[in-house]
Parts: sequence; structure tokens; C-alpha cells
Amino acid sequence: MTRLSILILEDVEGDARLIERALRDGGIEFSAQRVETRENFLRALEEQRPDLILADYKLPHFDGRTALKLAGERLPGTPVIIVTGALVDGDAVELLREGAADYILKDRLSRLAPAVRRALDESLQSQRRLAVEVALRNSEVRFRRLFESALDGILILDGETGFIVDVNPFLANLLGYTRDEMIGKSVADIGAIKDVEAAQRAFTELQKNDYIRYEHLPLSSKTGKRVDVEVISNAYPVDGKRFIQCNIRDIRERLAAKRGLDDQLNELRQFQRVTVDRELRLRERDDEIVRLKEDLAQLRKARG
Repeated sequence: MTRLSILILEDVEGDARLIERALRDGGIEFSAQRVETRENFLRALEEQRPDLILADYKLPHFDGRTALKLAGERLPGTPVIIVTGALVDGDAVELLREGAADYILKDRLSRLAPAVRRALDESLQSQRRLAVEVALRNSEVRFRRLFESALDGILILDGETGFIVDVNPFLANLLGYTRDEMIGKSVADIGAIKDVEAAQRAFTELQKNDYIRYEHLPLSSKTGKRVDVEVISNAYPVDGKRFIQCNIRDIRERLAAKRGLDDQLNELRQFQRVTVDRELRLRERDDEIVRLKEDLAQLRKARG
């Protein structure tokens, strides 16, 4: 354990020394500051920012419950242990409910060092859980932003039923539906896929292999307009539940460009055929002219 910075709220100097001795006897390395008043306590929270607070329950002009509340407001996560001469059960329960890490009676200071170790360990675990929760929330926010702003369609399905769990705005707009019209239904229910049997076979294959891809899948919009798309679907578990994510890309422009390119290639091939035919005919004509000249030459020679 690293050297701790401890704030001790205690009005009796002798009791503070006993507390420090109990900590040293328990193998705790620390530096300590003792305060007695609310003002000094608040100043220490700001300037010292201790790792641990040990607070007496009753002082002449201050009390441990108020100190606990102030510490929670200004240094959340810093463990506070109440160290007092006497404490009724009801007050002890209330203090624990209000956030105290533990309470130790002054005639049982041998329990203090183990209580400090336990409180610091619990504080560390709590901080780690909080960090994970914050990272998860941030990740969820980033995912939602990407999900909402993506220029490809994203469809989340229940992996067991095939019902739509979520759909991003791009896909809803692409098919002409609102999000509410799609949630809780299957793709077949909303009429986006006409070949229901083929869709069911694909869903079965996806459940088996966790992956399926369609380079070209025609969908139907709410108005019946054909929408050509490319689909990549992956199945994955989340908290023991299975989901399917479908990434859907509008390929109509790609197909139109391909058709335009194919038309150009066909025109080029036609031009090549016409050109070749013309060259062949020109060659045949030149050959015929050569033959005619040769025949004429022979005829003149024969008439000699």
C-alpha cells in the first residue's frame, strides 16, 4: 500500500494520537492532518485532498454526519470512516446508509487498520467500476452518433425472432418508413423483401454461420419502388442475448454506372465490329482492283 494522506477530524489530541498509533501498529504508512472545525475541515478537503477521512461523530461545534455529507459533495469516492467513543445502532445504520465506509469505536482501535484497508479497496473497486461505466456510456454515445449519422443503412434484429430492434435514419428514409413503423416487425412484415421463403432460408443460414452477404439484393420501399442494395449481416451475442446487425448499402448509383459502362463497352464493340468489317471490305476491294489490273495487263500482253 502506498503512503496515504489522512485527514483526521478529532477535537481531542490524545485520541488522535491513539488513532495514529493504531494505524502504524496495523502497518499503515501515512501522513496525517488533524482538524477540529468545519472551516478547517473544508480547507483541508480543498488543499490536502486526502486519500482517507477519519471523523469523530460528535465535536463541540461540528459532527461526523455533516463531515460525511461535505466530503461526499467535495471529494466523492474518498472513503470516510467514523471513529467515535460511542454510537447507537440506529445512528450507525444511518451513517452507513449515507455513505460512510465503516465505523470504529475508540475502545476497539485494533479494528481500524483492517477497516482502512477494506475501505480503500472498496473505494478502488468502485472507481474502477465507475470508470468502466463511464467508458461504456461514452462508447454507447459514440455508437449512437455513428448509428444516427451513418450514410449506410444499419438494421439491428433480434437473433432469435428476426424482429427489428433498431434501425437508423438512413435506412428508414431509404425504404420510406418511420422508425416506429419498423420496430418490432420483421423485414418481411414491412414488405421490404418479396421472396419471404428466400428470406427465411437466409435467416436460417445466418443463425447457423453468423454471417451472410448479398452483393445484390433488391428491396421494395413502402411505395413499392425497387431499391437495389448490398447487404452484410453478422450475428453476435450481447449479455447472453443474440442480435444480428445488417449493414445495407444503396448500390443503385453503382449499378447505374455499371450499366452506363456496359453500354459504352457495347457501343465500342459495335464500333469495332463496324470498323473491322469496313477494313475487310476495303481490303477485298483493293485485292479485287489488284486482280483486275493483273487481268488487264495479261490481256494487253496477249493482244501484243
